[in-house]
Amino acid sequence: MKKILFILFLAISNFIVAQNIAFEQVAIKVKPGSGGQVLSLFNDFYGSIEKPEGVYIRLSYINFKPQDIEATHFLTFTGPVEGLAKLREMRGGDKYSLYNSNMLRHAEVISTTAGTSLIRMNLDKSSQPIAQVWRWRVEDPASFATEFSSLIKAFPQQGYLSLGQFTHGTGSDGESHYVYTTHENYAGALGWGPKTQAQQQAFLKFQKATTKYSDFLGSVTMSNVKTW
Repeated sequence: MKKILFILFLAISNFIVAQNIAFEQVAIKVKPGSGGQVLSLFNDFYGSIEKPEGVYIRLSYINFKPQDIEATHFLTFTGPVEGLAKLREMRGGDKYSLYNSNMLRHAEVISTTAGTSLIRMNLDKSSQPIAQVWRWRVEDPASFATEFSSLIKAFPQQGYLSLGQFTHGTGSDGESHYVYTTHENYAGALGWGPKTQAQQQAFLKFQKATTKYSDFLGSVTMSNVKTW
């Protein structure tokens, strides 16, 4: 595993611009008409605690999703491993138990996953309001990273970009890697895609090469509700 990760980092070393981070993501299915109550509960708890340095909490509404995703929202925690571990300790006690029991009256937790980023670019755009996630099951991470590196050289992204891997909570479909991008507005997300002939060729090359050792599992588009 260490050898694979070394090759993976080597393949994308020209694109690493910052320390990589870890994440935890809770998929939530909010009951119809309960969106306001859920946001208020999140805000009362997460808005009142002193978060560890470098940790961000983001609530997102899912605009587009494939049939296998039941959730309506994602609650995502990102930051250094040490920071997320400290935040986990805060998610306990009487106050958290009261918040959690009230939240479960309005929403259902569908799944929880965790992982780490392998590459991050355009960090100054990470707070843009619209985000998209593409998911894969990858059998050859090193080759996937090499092809992805070639793709983003020919098809650079305007928003924040992260390539990462899932390490906890993966399902029977073998989901292992993701690409996360942001857009400045909804129109930017809808109009995303290769524009020039060179970009289109690079995109097709990536698809053709990676289908040999990976399966594309779908995409999700979401809008930011609030960040703490």
